[in-house]
Amino acid sequence: MNIDEVAAIPVRRRSGRWTVAGMFLFGLMVLAALWIYWDRYTRPFRPLQQAIAAEYSLARPYVLGGREKTPAGQSPMKLRIVLQFSENGFDPAASEAANLEAAEKLFRLAQQHQDLTPYETLEIHLVQQPPEQPVRHWSKNLPVHEWEQLIAPASK
Repeated sequence: MNIDEVAAIPVRRRSGRWTVAGMFLFGLMVLAALWIYWDRYTRPFRPLQQAIAAEYSLARPYVLGGREKTPAGQSPMKLRIVLQFSENGFDPAASEAANLEAAEKLFRLAQQHQDLTPYETLEIHLVQQPPEQPVRHWSKNLPVHEWEQLIAPASK
């Protein structure tokens, strides 16, 4: 093919309106896909997350569950509860007893609003990030049956 033959090939052009409409349509499709993904990802844990939010109004709860992807094989099923407190809310670095009390409350809410039978491990993380200071956090990661043993004697 020489230059004259290439120049003779008709070029199909689109108007700017169709290009902009296509960009908006593509943006709406991506937005819908993200919304569907996030809804399906968080739906199983939404009742628990809403119950925690009602109990702790000064905190932002985040609940996730499932397996971690490991190349070596299967990891245990985990339910992870993360509670982020505002700077004038609960301080996780203040008292171990207060942290255990909060963990007990979270475990009870998890028992009421989530089926814990598929999960082998329950992680509870209490986090506070004051401005211009180090993050304060407390974490407890135990098998579910150990949580039941830990909480049961305390409630008697």
